[in-house]
Amino acid sequence: MTAAENLTLEQCVALKLMLDIRFFDTGSGAQPVLQLPPTLAEGLAALQPGGIILFRENLASVEQITALTAQIRQCLSPMTLIAIDQEGGRVTRLPREQVTSFSGNMALAACPADERTALARAMGAAQGEELAALGINVNFAPTLDVNSNPQNPVINVRAFGDDPVAVASLGAEVVSGLQGTGVAAAVKHFPGHGDTSQDSHTHLPCVMRDAQSAARVDLAPFADVIAAVSPAMVMTAHIQYPALDADTLPGTGIVRPATLSHRIVTGLLREQMNFKGVVISDALDMRAISELMTPLEAVLACFHAGVDIALMPLLVRSGDALAQLRLLVSAVAEAVRAGELEEKQLRVSAERILQLQARHAAGEQDCAAVSCLGCAAHRSLEANIARHSITLVSGTQPRLNQGSAVHLLMPGRDSAAALCQALEFLDPSLRITWQSLEDFDATRERELLAAADVYLVGVSEPAVSAVDLGGAEDLDALADHSPASVQKWSLGQAGGVQRVVVMLNSPYSCADFTSLADTVLATYDGATVGYGGEPGPAYQALAAVLTGMASLRGQLPVRLSL
Repeated sequence: MTAAENLTLEQCVALKLMLDIRFFDTGSGAQPVLQLPPTLAEGLAALQPGGIILFRENLASVEQITALTAQIRQCLSPMTLIAIDQEGGRVTRLPREQVTSFSGNMALAACPADERTALARAMGAAQGEELAALGINVNFAPTLDVNSNPQNPVINVRAFGDDPVAVASLGAEVVSGLQGTGVAAAVKHFPGHGDTSQDSHTHLPCVMRDAQSAARVDLAPFADVIAAVSPAMVMTAHIQYPALDADTLPGTGIVRPATLSHRIVTGLLREQMNFKGVVISDALDMRAISELMTPLEAVLACFHAGVDIALMPLLVRSGDALAQLRLLVSAVAEAVRAGELEEKQLRVSAERILQLQARHAAGEQDCAAVSCLGCAAHRSLEANIARHSITLVSGTQPRLNQGSAVHLLMPGRDSAAALCQALEFLDPSLRITWQSLEDFDATRERELLAAADVYLVGVSEPAVSAVDLGGAEDLDALADHSPASVQKWSLGQAGGVQRVVVMLNSPYSCADFTSLADTVLATYDGATVGYGGEPGPAYQALAAVLTGMASLRGQLPVRLSL
């Protein structure tokens, strides 16, 4: 008899849910959950979900995070899965000032070929050590999407690149590093979100590859990583992939999303690829799913497809939401009793989750363990990845001479301040002025350019997406970012100065600037803040390159039309 056979149907269903507790309203408005309010703690204890996902709003300081994860396990179980999206780069949830925050997958892939394999494994291990020290035992990383569409707004630099072999190789190293520390890796987003031009937080994207191309490009990294290193979890994608399953949702002409597809989740992932671990959905509150069906319908559909854990089936923001969650659990259990879902399948799935919890159970809280957070070894690794990844896309390596007059045009005040601070630390003789696009004045720009020797323009694309901030509920807070027309105009006005363009995130728009600049560089990481409040690792690395203290060693991990 398995442990799952001793559970009630309701307990099995609850075990198959992972909830977010980002905000909770105890009567005076929704507030970030930094410790469990009594109402929420009581509701979770009564329900006993299998896991909790934490967001940036839950993570204020090392002491607070360790206290919160301990409280969650006291409330639920010592075996509870506590998860986070800590990919590095654009998707980083832990407070950057207090932990090591790496530059992300595309930066890693841009490092020299003879070093990046070891760097990838070391990065995974460092991430795992820091997460484990905080009581977090699941990392929704690495991303195995092959970013073959330059217009992809949601994957982009979160991918290792557009080469399936490199994606598989580096992904396997990160998984090995993570899981060697006891933290479960969840590779994503199966069967591959790389060839989309829409964000599944807002739309239901469709991949139009044929079956042969799907196998060669999108599916290959998942198959290779599963065979090589047995990731603990696979996260599904809310995408349509007609070559893999062209069935439509009943009563609609909408191709069944992968998360809800039995052919893709069970037939392809579970049976053909022989994946033995736990399958988790991407967040079910994303509009790709939530605009098609109710939370109950979505949970039933993904369970029927073969998904083990439904992530964020509905937002838990109040006592009323907890009541809705209890009704959802009861309704799914009744669906099992009515034969709409197979009970044996439900219990086998629950057993997989129990085994995952046992394999990746968090250790006893150890005050000494947090000494690894932002430790010298991890920060040295962070700096090496950032420095080795900076890539010369076109032109020649720039060099700021002592006493040079440098004018910066940066996307925001924070990015301008970060680069100023990093440059001035390495060469106090530089005379630096700056403007940002947040408060740009064209007349002032011409005046500052007239006194400059070097004009450095930072470009941050693509626009911030919901996943950068947290999730689907952040959509209304996103700014409407216009194209980089101001930077292009300003570069066109800059005669007689050395013009350097730095692609701070995505390198895909380099072609727009090669004719306007003497040099185009790519850093793959726009994070302005690093450990201790210092400039982000990519800004420090960029400053080292510009002042001649580091050479350019990066290699483009994607193909560009220049």
